[in-house]
Amino acid sequence: MKKVVSGSRLARLASNRAFRLVSTAVAALGIYVCYQTANKAAEQGPAPHDPTEELGEFLVRPEELANFSVNRIARSLRLHKAAVKLGKTVYVEHCAVCHGADLKGIPAQHTPDLTDSEWRFSGDDFESGGLKKFPSDVEWTVRYGIRSGHENARGAEVNMLAYYPEFRTKEDTDDFGDAKFLTDEEIGDVVEYVLHLSGQQADAAKAARGDKLFHDNTKGNCADCHGDDGTGIDTFGSSNLTKRNLYLYGSDRASILESIIKGRRGMMPAFEDKLKPEELKAVSVFVFSHAATK
Repeated sequence: MKKVVSGSRLARLASNRAFRLVSTAVAALGIYVCYQTANKAAEQGPAPHDPTEELGEFLVRPEELANFSVNRIARSLRLHKAAVKLGKTVYVEHCAVCHGADLKGIPAQHTPDLTDSEWRFSGDDFESGGLKKFPSDVEWTVRYGIRSGHENARGAEVNMLAYYPEFRTKEDTDDFGDAKFLTDEEIGDVVEYVLHLSGQQADAAKAARGDKLFHDNTKGNCADCHGDDGTGIDTFGSSNLTKRNLYLYGSDRASILESIIKGRRGMMPAFEDKLKPEELKAVSVFVFSHAATK
């Protein structure tokens, strides 16, 4: 006996069959799209891995850096990596405008190259007498600045004296008076000697006279700050006159003359009140990590 199916049931069966067909088509389309996307991703290769984005269990959180000394941070893989990442951000925001994006200094800003092995101020290493430098020495400069007005600033007691009295600061006038120590001719002789010290072409006769004035503590007295050999004194942060690339205000004849006549008073602000503790330490480690070692 044939089974009789009502019209309404036939309609439901047809509707269910159509739904299954549509669902199957949609699923097939989805599989095709996923297949095409996967193939395209495979052709392009995996996305580049950025290790600086890692954090997880290995790297410390940025705020944790405040709990460690900068020298400890520099010796630890997990601390150093986190510090360099944060330090780069701090450097770009606060330091690059003066020292350059590449840390090599900006001549117009009279800032030093931070990537070489030359250090302008003494360090705190007892064994080497301050010659060996550590991240903590960078932190001191960043924290307190150079002639910034902070009581702990570097170079606060020393700057390049102006040999023309009208260009002296009140402090220098109080300390050294308003007398003109050298005549214009004598200043010219000292300029030639400085050119000679830096390996540049100079008038030999004038340089010989300038040599005497440079070391005469009653006249030029340049050796008192730059050393007998002209290589500078770390305690003062004075320029090494034997390396012209270290002259922050130019090493040509005209620039040297201007430095002697007008003096130089470079300044770096203190960042103690501008940066968080972890930022101070991070940027110090970042800068130290880019410096060359001797």
